[in-house]
Parts: sequence; C-alpha cells; structure tokens
Amino acid sequence: MGMQVRKVALKDVGASYCCMSETPPGVSWAEYLPESRKWFRENLGKHVEGYHILDDGKVVGHIYYASSENALVPFETEPKVAFIYCTEMLRNYMRKGYGKMMFDYMKNNLKKQGFKGILVDATDFQEYMHHSHFAKQGFKVIKEHKPFKLMYFPLSKEKLKVKLIELNYKPSKGRVEVTLFKSFFCPVSICMYHLVKTVAQSFGNKVKLVEIEPSLEIVRKYGVSSDSLINGKPKLLGPVSEEDVRKAIQEEITQLSTSIETS
Repeated sequence: MGMQVRKVALKDVGASYCCMSETPPGVSWAEYLPESRKWFRENLGKHVEGYHILDDGKVVGHIYYASSENALVPFETEPKVAFIYCTEMLRNYMRKGYGKMMFDYMKNNLKKQGFKGILVDATDFQEYMHHSHFAKQGFKVIKEHKPFKLMYFPLSKEKLKVKLIELNYKPSKGRVEVTLFKSFFCPVSICMYHLVKTVAQSFGNKVKLVEIEPSLEIVRKYGVSSDSLINGKPKLLGPVSEEDVRKAIQEEITQLSTSIETS
C-alpha cells in the first residue's frame, strides 16, 4: 500500500490526532483523546475537515482545517478559503518529503473544490506550527500579530481580504474572572481547560469562573483566540504548568486588591 494521502471521513476519526502517540514525558494530553475525537466526529464536515497521510494504513500525519464560512477562528475573510487549525507529522516521517506530499494533495484537492486559497495562523514557536514549515510549502506572511504570523497560499485568488477580529471580551467586575472557552478540538486544549478550571476553583470566592461554548458567533463576537482569559487577558498560551496558572491568577487578584485599596 505504501504512503498515501486521503481526506478524513467519519470512519477515520478513531485514528485522528496521531500526534498524541508522541507526547512529551510526564504530560497527560492523550487522556483527553476520546473527548477530542467526540468533538471531531460531531463537527466533521462543518467546523472541521482534514487530510491524513498513511503508511500502510497507519496514520502518521495530518492537516486539520475548516472552510472560512465555518472556521472557529477570530478572522473575517472571503468564503471558500481553507483555514488550517493544525498540522502534524510523526518524528520518523519528518524531513522525507511527506509533508510536501500531504500539502500538495490538499492544495490540488481544494482547488478542484473551488477554494480560493489556504490560510494558517502560524507561530513563532519552534515546537508548534512554526512559520518556517509553512514557508517551505509556499505560504507567505500577510499579517503579523505577535506571536503569530497569518500566512496565505493562493489557489485561484492571489490576494485575499482578511481582517483580524481583535479580542474584545469584557469580564465581570468585583472579582477576578477566569473565562474558559470550552474548545475541545485539541486534546492539549482540553487538558488545559481542566487544569485552569481546577486551579481557579482553588481560589474560592476570590475568583469567578465563567464557562462559554465557543460557537462561531461567540468566536467572532469576542475575537477569541485563546482557550482561557484571566480578567479578559490571554495570559496563558499553549501548554502551561499548574504553577504558571496559579501565578497568572494571583497577579490579577493582587492587582485588583491594590486598585480597590487606592481608590
């Protein structure tokens, strides 16, 4: 059978997130695979689609995305544009041309479907979605908002209108609010959701916990690009430790207390 790329169908969801087979030591991300796969299964064809690359039937890499009309991202753009959520390739398959093979298949397949182009909000983090990986596939930076670089690959349209929806969520007053957007697409996000929730609850009545389902309307209303906010601020980015979460919340409690004393 060898190496092949195919579009993700319902029957393939059980093999999604191959990245969870190579998690760093000491993390529990893979425990949340069932919840992510449940979300994937329920949203496939609307808020998520994808491609898998397989070696003799085993999934060794993926690209997950959604069409711009339904992508859960804080951007406004034209219809019929693919927006990549994440990409992954298992370590033993890196630097062998398989990433290019997967992207070439995606580009050709999307072009046949009438897509104008592909967007990705790449990062400055070497470990995750680094912009250099997408540059190798022909993507160009069209907008920067630290620590991200919005990149574009044209299929049928060279230039695209894209607007970043700025974060505009207003937390409640009187107590520090920890806002959790229940984004269950990624197992890492689910792990962070449970961690932040547990730490926030440990502060008792000093913290108000608010949980919100990140629908398309919510994402575009508030410009949400973070899984959690602390007093309306995206203070936690990516996988963080319990100590990081506790410190971030305590900083806001101290700041609120100081402002009350001096007012």
